[in-house]
Amino acid sequence: MTMAEGMVRPDALSERDGRLALAVHLPWYRSLPISCLEAVEVSVDGSPATVTSVRVPGFDGSVAEAAASDADWDLRDALDVSLDRAGESGTHALEVTLAVRIPYLQTAPGVALVQRATARTEGTLR
Repeated sequence: MTMAEGMVRPDALSERDGRLALAVHLPWYRSLPISCLEAVEVSVDGSPATVTSVRVPGFDGSVAEAAASDADWDLRDALDVSLDRAGESGTHALEVTLAVRIPYLQTAPGVALVQRATARTEGTLR
């Protein structure tokens, strides 16, 4: 099993206030502070979709704002990713790339490892 294998599950796609939302699971084996979230990139049906906000218990804001948060991204919780894309029913091709900083693993003195994972799957919005 790769780290990205369970990142986007079959029921990940939903609609909120007429816009698409996506539940993304942490591609790591331990919980991390949400401040370790470096980037979230999503494409739907081959077109980039702008991430408007991300949410976990204790935090709701942009990826940039997550850097200042002291909330944790629990391994059991999905990251709720809101997209600036209209929710259209049907099956959609999804590609999600996540970058998370692993603060306790260093690639050089003082430089934390950034784990990148990409998941490609299909999601159905009913």
